[in-house]
This record gives sequence, structure tokens and C-alpha cells, in this order.
Amino acid sequence: MKKVWKSKRFTVGFLFISLLLAASLSYDWFFQNDVPKAELRYIDGEVQTPPYSPWDYPPFGTNNLGESLFHVLLIGAKYTLGVALLIALLRFVLSVVVGTVSEMYAPKWTEKIRPWIEAFYYYPVTLIAFLMLQWLLFQDGMFDGTDAEFTYSFNTRVIVEVSVLTLIAMPITSLTIANEVKQIKLKEFMESVQILGGGRFHVLKKHVMPFLKPQLIVVFLREVIQVLVLLAHLGILGIFFGGGDQKKDLFDNNVFVSLSNEWSGLIGNNFAFLFTTYWWMAIAPILMLTLAVLAFKLMVEGYLTVQKQPSNTDSREYIEEKQVVGEPFEWLHESDHRVSND
Repeated sequence: MKKVWKSKRFTVGFLFISLLLAASLSYDWFFQNDVPKAELRYIDGEVQTPPYSPWDYPPFGTNNLGESLFHVLLIGAKYTLGVALLIALLRFVLSVVVGTVSEMYAPKWTEKIRPWIEAFYYYPVTLIAFLMLQWLLFQDGMFDGTDAEFTYSFNTRVIVEVSVLTLIAMPITSLTIANEVKQIKLKEFMESVQILGGGRFHVLKKHVMPFLKPQLIVVFLREVIQVLVLLAHLGILGIFFGGGDQKKDLFDNNVFVSLSNEWSGLIGNNFAFLFTTYWWMAIAPILMLTLAVLAFKLMVEGYLTVQKQPSNTDSREYIEEKQVVGEPFEWLHESDHRVSND
């Protein structure tokens, strides 16, 4: 991990996400998520009304409700990134357990269901999520055409959405983990382990996990990216995290807005303005979400760059082979510990 922190790409991505979360949480603690609203302004000899452009109301202008987009995006950062990290973590934990256990203890069963799970590669996850969440998070809140009154509470809607977004990706992620475990089991030294009578739990703990752990970090970071992209797709389709509320905007239109100001909801709410004179209302949340995805991508690339250094895996495999055949070399214990940490 010391080498990982020395990677500029990983560090830049991590600092961007960390500072963004810290700023959003701090604004909540100290200012209670207060969103300033723009008033009438006297510009170039004329009285102008919001929404204002980024040049008239820096840095991001105002939205169709007259609110400062900078503060709205700042408030929504903790919900967007927090939800993405939570869902990715749940996917990661459940998939690691299912993937490793199935490949270690029921490999024949895994092979039988592999073709069925691989079919999910070709089915759009966004469509599955939309069909399962559309009534709960959209239609149910607009059944009377005027007020957004949901049948279920906000906490219930959040729990259901987190559960759906977690479970729909579990088959694919579990299969990915199972494939990694399968590749590790095919290594040459694993034959010696089986000959010496190593149990499955011993093999998993002492020989599989040392190779699998570095890959799991990459899997987790990629899951975060996939969740962010999925949330953006759902936002464009009108599915806002936790649901939304109907408000009347500055153009005297009834609009369905996100309750939490999370970025995918802002994208969906303002996407219609992308090709109008008020384009900044759509560009601002798209830009922030893109930067967040790029930050996680930088973390992945930085970590992979460190992992590709030959000293890591080569040393580990050499040590594993020597330990399996029982050759006494206590002088490698310290080196083994160092390689594990790296």
C-alpha cells in the first residue's frame, strides 16, 4: 500500500473524492444544507431574473428554481458518493462470499449455472432497475397528478432501491470473483497443495486469498464506477434516488425534483435544458458526475500500475511454491510479510 499511495493517479483520485465528501459533510454540519436563492439583479442596465448563467452567478449559475447550483451540487455530493460507495460495498461483500464459496466448495454447481449467469452480460442492468423501481420511485409519487405523496416512507424507498441496485449486479460480480478463484486454483503450486492434503478452508485462507486480495480492491473500485453510471442512467429516466417532490419552477411548470439533490436526479431533472439557452443546468451535474467517475478511474489505474510491478506477484508465487513443498527457509518470513503488505 505504500507504493499505491506514491502513485500520483491514485492519490489525485482519492484526494478529489475525499475532499468533495469532506466539503459536503462540513456544509451540512455547519450550515444545515442551506441553499441560497437568487434575487432580481440589475445587469447591463436591465433588470434580470433567474435562472442566471455561470458568468452572472458564478461558479455554476442557478437552476430553474432560482437556487445556486454550486450549493445544490455540494449538498448532493455526500448522497451521490455515499450511496455509490454503500451499494458498491454491499455488492462487493456479498459477491466475494458467494463467488469464493461457490468456486471452492461447489465448483461443479458453479459450472452448471455459469452459462445462465453470463446471459446477464448482454441484458441491460439499467432496464432491469427501471422496471423494478419505476412505480415505487416515480409513479407512486404522482398518482394524483398534483402532489408527490408516496405510499411508502422515504426510508423504505431507500432500502428497496439499495437492495435492488445491489442484487441485480450480484450474479455478474460473483461470477467474476469465481473466475478469479478458478484461475488461482489452476496455478502450478496448487497441485502440490492438493497432494499434501490441504483442506479447502486452508487452501482458501493460505493460498487463494493472498492472490485474490489485490484483485478485490480493483473489483470494488469498478463497482463504484458502475453504480455511479447506473444512477445517472436512472436519473435520465426519471428515477431519482429515494424519490422526488413536485415543485413549480420559474417557468411556471410543475417539475419532479430529487429530494436529496443527488447528482443523478439533478441530471434527470435538468437534462431537458441541455440543448437550450439554459444548458448550464444540465452541464453542471453531468460535469461533477463525470469528474467523480474519472477520479475513481484514476484510482483503479494507479493501483493496477503498482500491481503490475514484477516484484509483487513473482515474489509471492515463488514464496508460495517453496512453502508448499516444505523447504525450510525461515529467512523468507520477513520478505513474505513485506510482499503481503505491498
